[in-house]
Amino acid sequence: MDKSDFEAETIRPYGYALIGKPCIDGYNWQAKKRTNVIGALYEKGLFALDYFETNINSTILYYWCKHTLIPSLKTKCVIVMDNARFHKSKCIQKPLNRHGHRIL
Repeated sequence: MDKSDFEAETIRPYGYALIGKPCIDGYNWQAKKRTNVIGALYEKGLFALDYFETNINSTILYYWCKHTLIPSLKTKCVIVMDNARFHKSKCIQKPLNRHGHRIL
């Protein structure tokens, strides 16, 4: 499983300015307009897809695991996650382990 995010505003690698004037712009790195998608992959098929109009944290991931991922899993599975801090949260691991799944 993993998440991916999309932004309405993209960073421009270049800009235009009058000759002799600096090209100055700002960017909001807080990602407030970001859409996040979480999903899982099994045998080349995507499933348990859900999207959130907020940044992903352990609360959002717990909600997704409980209401989307776990009901979609038919057998005991090994769930592979990257090393994001909120993936290691006990509140994420407990419901998955309770249903016989392991996290790697």
